[in-house]
Amino acid sequence: MNKILSFVRRALFAVALSALSVSCFDEMHPGTYYTFTGQTMADYLVQDSAYGFSSFLKVLKKARVYGELETYGTYTCFAPTDAAFEEYLESRNIPSIDSLTFEDCDTIVRTHLINMVLFLSEQNEGGLPSVNQLNRFLVLGYKEDTLPSGIIKARPTINRESVVIKGDDTVQNGVVHVVDKVIRVSGDYIYDIVKQNPKVSLFFSALDLVRLEDSLERWHDETYSVSYDSAYVGIIKQGGGSDYTIRYVPEKNYGFTVFAETDEVYGQHGITSLQDLIDHANQVYHEAYKDEYDTLGNRFDTIWYDDRCPLRRFIRYHILPFSVPSIINFNCREDIIKAKVETSLIDAEDYFEAYLPHSLMRVSRILGNEKYSGVFINRRGVGTDGEGEFGRSFYRGIKVLEVESETMNEGCNGYMFYIDDILEYSDFIRNNILDRRLRVDCCTLSPDFMTSGARQKQTESNYEGVGFLQPTNFHSFNQNYCMWVRSAFVANISYQGDGLDLQGNYDIMLKLPPVPHDGTWELRLSYRGSAGCGVVQNYVGDDPLRLAPCGIPTDLRYSAQENPNIRWKADADFEGDTVAIDADDKAMHNRGYMKGPDSHWTSDKAERFRDYNLIARRVITTDYFKADNDYYLRMKLVLDNPNAEMNFDYLEWCPKSIFAVKEDWH
Repeated sequence: MNKILSFVRRALFAVALSALSVSCFDEMHPGTYYTFTGQTMADYLVQDSAYGFSSFLKVLKKARVYGELETYGTYTCFAPTDAAFEEYLESRNIPSIDSLTFEDCDTIVRTHLINMVLFLSEQNEGGLPSVNQLNRFLVLGYKEDTLPSGIIKARPTINRESVVIKGDDTVQNGVVHVVDKVIRVSGDYIYDIVKQNPKVSLFFSALDLVRLEDSLERWHDETYSVSYDSAYVGIIKQGGGSDYTIRYVPEKNYGFTVFAETDEVYGQHGITSLQDLIDHANQVYHEAYKDEYDTLGNRFDTIWYDDRCPLRRFIRYHILPFSVPSIINFNCREDIIKAKVETSLIDAEDYFEAYLPHSLMRVSRILGNEKYSGVFINRRGVGTDGEGEFGRSFYRGIKVLEVESETMNEGCNGYMFYIDDILEYSDFIRNNILDRRLRVDCCTLSPDFMTSGARQKQTESNYEGVGFLQPTNFHSFNQNYCMWVRSAFVANISYQGDGLDLQGNYDIMLKLPPVPHDGTWELRLSYRGSAGCGVVQNYVGDDPLRLAPCGIPTDLRYSAQENPNIRWKADADFEGDTVAIDADDKAMHNRGYMKGPDSHWTSDKAERFRDYNLIARRVITTDYFKADNDYYLRMKLVLDNPNAEMNFDYLEWCPKSIFAVKEDWH
């Protein structure tokens, strides 16, 4: 029965918003929505007689925002009805709207406004692709209502509780969605959210024991500042032949994502007490860090605040140092997966450094309604049929699950998700599952890119980006350049439809994601040639003050086909001679380059990266790397050009077990 309901939920969500277009949404889209000629968002709220927005109008005026909604602009407004405000005030024992302070009203208004137009009928379930004016994600979901006839009706919701009762009403300066509750935004830290959930009591007991409360109560970075014009007006930069509007993040926030096993999951493994969980962590992490514990013994097993404590390691591997609002927001957007990823060859995947120092987590998303669809941690396989890869057996991994709708999963600085099995950075995960080519999208390299909502952001124009100054994991040796995360769209010729762009006399250093085990690894960077780009010298090492130069500089001004150092040839030139193609691949690799992967497309299945002559991968270095060391990559423009560009797309760690044999093209 649960499987049937699950199928019905997914099917109904696909039609829920279009169904409401008939019953509640009075207009259709695109092209047939009724446009309120000359009517602004403020006019809409004043003139509506069906629901009444007098309370919201008072809040808008008290927050001094009403005037903005009278003028031209680009907004999405979630408008609570008068009945919604009556319930809001009653639940908080507030006598009237007049009792709300300016700060209260400002928070309410900024919660309900987004600075771009978002038609809900065009959005997928999960975090909306642009943050609200509080720089917080709003989450689109749905609630199921069973009618007396037995028919299940799906109703769109925002942040689980606020039901959209009328939506996609266009006005001159945006779109209005009417909601039946004031949208709730939690003021609790993520630590408190975990604490309040009775289903994860064992996990919280361990979290509390290892003393991470202070760490998980970080939120604002008070040292960060940027000018109003840079954040809200934006600056114009020329990138890729087009003018980009760059707006810097107005404030820098810390965020966390917590994966928690329920007590029921622990019980399935015979873990019913905190001591059982301590014993389990000791066993797993003594094996995973055997060389270290052979020296240390077990004397750190009960020193809960020490990072060498096995239980502390266990808990820290359950935390990512950034926040995402829904399980579908770990990977690239669904429209990009369908258009750009050849899912018969590879899963949509991302790699993140966890809150456990020097640990790595693979998160992959599999589309479809089959047995293995969903979001998984440390999975090995391709698609929904349970097949392995690299000649190794299939491993299901840990499935990530949303917290039930009636339970809060959002804190002011993060989100919590359930997982359906015990998550460990075990010896098997480190040396087996993660012994693979690790392709890391550059827009995931800083937690700031993720928490701010810059990664996979959807904007009105494809030529927009979010600017960053000294993001976490990056160091700039000068400020004579601009760095931005490009808005994601299908037609962008990049790995996941977005990219990290640099322009100017850039000289930056990046702390690389860790390798999962000691050994010989090859470090590679994506390469896309363009006349507007520069010449870059790369440096790598574990001492940021003494990085070693890696080979000759990379000339980014030429395509892979034009660059004499690469000597790129199309596979078609060899007329199906696979032996000759393999020999050409080997010769190119010996010159320090590789073709792009055949598992990704330039745009909407137009041309595979492997066949696209602007793209190649540069082998930066091949060396012995240790799992418990920090390593750094420096990229320095060596050809003075104040307008030089660099499209930083993805990097790869590839172990010798893969590159020493015939590596696949994927």
